[in-house]
This record gives sequence, C-alpha cells and structure tokens, in this order.
Amino acid sequence: MEEIQKNDTFQEPVSDNSAEVSQTKEGQAENAPSELILGKFKSVDELMKAYEKLEKFQGLQSHELGKLRQNSSMLDNITKAWTERDKIFNAKEAIEAAANKYNTPEYFQDPMFREIYKEAYKALGANLDADKFVSLIENYVTSRIYALEKTKSAQNETEKAIGSMSFSQNKTNSITPPRKRLDEMTPKEVDDLLERLI
Repeated sequence: MEEIQKNDTFQEPVSDNSAEVSQTKEGQAENAPSELILGKFKSVDELMKAYEKLEKFQGLQSHELGKLRQNSSMLDNITKAWTERDKIFNAKEAIEAAANKYNTPEYFQDPMFREIYKEAYKALGANLDADKFVSLIENYVTSRIYALEKTKSAQNETEKAIGSMSFSQNKTNSITPPRKRLDEMTPKEVDDLLERLI
C-alpha cells in the first residue's frame, strides 16, 4: 500500500487541461481583435483617422516653419540694416571729427580734398588715420609743387640762354647752330664744329 501511496504522490492525476487551454485561447481570440494593423491600430478606420490627424499636424508644422523662416529672414534684414546704420553713423562721426580738426581752406573746405578723403575712408574705414593721411597729402602736394617749380625754373633758364645767344650769318665770328645733331654727324664734322667753337 505504501507503494500505491508513493505512486499517487509522485503522479498527479492527468486531467484534460489541453482542452481547457484551447478553450481559453479561443475565448481570448473571440474577445480580442485579430492582429493589429501596423502593430498599433485595431481597424482600418482608426488608421485612416490617425493618418488624417498626421496630415493636419504636418500642415500646421509646415505653416509654422514657413512663418519662422519668414521671421528669421526679416530678423536678418533688420540686423543688416542696423549694422549698416552703425557703420554709417561711425563713419559720419569720424569724418566730422577730422573735418573739425582740419577745417581750414586747404583741407575739408576744398571739394577735391573731401573727395580724396571720402575715397580713402571707403577703402580703409575706421582704420584711416586722419593725421597720417593729411601729412601724406601735404608731403605729396609739396613734392609736386617743388617738381613743378624746378621744371619752370629750368625752362626759364633755357629760354634766357637761348635769348642771350645771337646767331647771325653775316658775322664770321658768330656761331651758327649746326644743322645736324651730334649723334648724326661724322667724326670729321664734329671736329670741325669743335674747332669753330674753341
């Protein structure tokens, strides 16, 4: 008997659980929908509604993005305009300061000097040193005036020298200018000319 009891304890009664399990699964299958569409939607109607909501949301986002881009563009334009305004304001202040410092007939009252200074300021901007610029202009003008005076002085001396020479063909002692240049004369003609002059 002990053996029977041992066998009873070791062996569980075999019941027909597989039928219950299959009935439970069938019950769940009847209550639960069949497979989900895309793993998320219970029916095609739910999928269509979700798609319509997504399209509306995407349309709103596109509209908002367009407005943001438009605002960003406007902000960029405003920033550029303010930067340009600041540059113009700073340039005006720098030019006025230089004009007040050099407000004499030789400088900013002269339209040519104003044009030259304006072009230099356009090229160099705030890096333009007004004192150095005026000094360079003065040195340039002075050197040009000096060169012009030297040229005029040399022309006056030449005219005086030519005026003081008298070329007469009647006098035998007078010097007649040669008809050829020295580099066009033969060596004999150069020797003859030197004998007459010496």
